[in-house]
Amino acid sequence: MFRLFYILSSSCCGGISTGIFWDWFYNDELVFGIKKYAVCLLAGIVAAYLICTPEGERMGIKRDDVLQIAIITVPLTILGARIYYMLTDGVATFAGYKETEGAFNAIFCTLFETIGFSKILGKWQFVGISGIGMFGVIVVTFIMVIVACRWKKWKFINFVDMVAPGLLIGQIIGRWGNFFNREAHGTVVGGWNIVDGELVAKLTQAEQYDKLINTWHIPKFIANNMCMANQTCRISSDTWLTLSGYNYYHPTFLYESLMNLVGLILYFILRRNKHMRSGQFGALYMIWYGIVRIIIEIFRTDALYISGTSIKAYHLMMPIMIVVGIVLFIYFRFNKKSELYMDAIKMGKKETGDSSSESDNEEETVVVMHLEDEPPKDEEKKE
Repeated sequence: MFRLFYILSSSCCGGISTGIFWDWFYNDELVFGIKKYAVCLLAGIVAAYLICTPEGERMGIKRDDVLQIAIITVPLTILGARIYYMLTDGVATFAGYKETEGAFNAIFCTLFETIGFSKILGKWQFVGISGIGMFGVIVVTFIMVIVACRWKKWKFINFVDMVAPGLLIGQIIGRWGNFFNREAHGTVVGGWNIVDGELVAKLTQAEQYDKLINTWHIPKFIANNMCMANQTCRISSDTWLTLSGYNYYHPTFLYESLMNLVGLILYFILRRNKHMRSGQFGALYMIWYGIVRIIIEIFRTDALYISGTSIKAYHLMMPIMIVVGIVLFIYFRFNKKSELYMDAIKMGKKETGDSSSESDNEEETVVVMHLEDEPPKDEEKKE
């Protein structure tokens, strides 16, 4: 598949191959104004549900109950992601409204922007939600897991173990929405220098392209979409600089997607390990995603910063999440009261009645064996 894209793709910066297919492929709209970004997010959610619920059923968590919780949780996670983004990056928005609308009205104006409205020519218009933070998704998901477990009487750590790989799956697929939107990308390939307050790329366009293809081994169809003009890059909380002209940028969406794919494969390998205990998979997600996000934030040019500083928000929070994950992973491993993950699955099968059906089959087999041992009635009469 990649070979086909190598043949068809153009290597000219800013000169993506034209044609009906390529015009549609690189466009951010799927059809009838539907954004590919939204489709990628929805596909990630559906994939997470389809892959995770069978494991949940093995632990006694019914698929229909999970769907009921998901219908409530998904909109809340999107809202939580948006609120987190506005809290960490929306200070300028609030400050701007404060100057024109006053402090009281600025609160409501910022809230309207949070849910996807924007004030255009004095009128509020729905323009869609742009700008979300994954940490908001994690926080809301954690809260909803607590609510769901109390509501449905599920074991908290079992449900967390089921949800954890779903978050990875959602991120693996959902990140491709950034590809079509040409956003959330990394720094210019080869880096830059700041000269007289302006960004200057260290490499030429040809050198950038060569490094992206031959050093990083990025498929050409992805590299072409990473060639963009006049990109504004965030240097600190309140410093934005523009890199003029066409340049190639790192596809951080791809790096994050691939690293999370490795984490998902690791999960599938470990989940049938007889030594793994309930709760360890939730802790493993915290460790894995924390490491992934720290690495990705090094490349990102639109990272969220702690207000008034040059400290990236995720570089402050992710180490904390990693430490908590490590502590929990060790705790569940050596706590004698923690049940083995395989035992949780066995108990789930008993609760759902799978074991009873197996015992019924055994009883039927025993009855058949006894009947086979009895001589036919006709033969008894002959004797």
